[in-house]
Amino acid sequence: MQKEEFPTFLNEQPTIMFGRTMRELLVIAIGCTLAFMSWQNLAGLGPGGGAVVIKIIAAALLIIASLIVALVKVAGRPLEDWAFVLAFYFLTPKVYIYMQQQEKDEPDVDDGSQVVQRQSNTQSALNEDY
Repeated sequence: MQKEEFPTFLNEQPTIMFGRTMRELLVIAIGCTLAFMSWQNLAGLGPGGGAVVIKIIAAALLIIASLIVALVKVAGRPLEDWAFVLAFYFLTPKVYIYMQQQEKDEPDVDDGSQVVQRQSNTQSALNEDY
């Protein structure tokens, strides 16, 4: 009998570099890119010491935020999954109102006569059998 080989570690993502998955590396790279862009765009504040402090704080906040998003998991799920859940919760209505849709204006007599006609046909069929 030939042995079957089953794939293992299906729920695990492979590590690419530094023991990090591709998703984590991509989020960190996006955060570093945003930090660099904010550093470059805040260069217009001026050459003073206060401008450098503001640029450092802005870049550090973006890098820290990207590290948190990349590395922190809540209940085994990454934070971007929870962001979609939160967005879905806020974008769906909280109160549902039931309103009956009105049917097209058709005469009620036709519906009743059809029912009466069917009943009379079945009654006459029953009477004929006996």
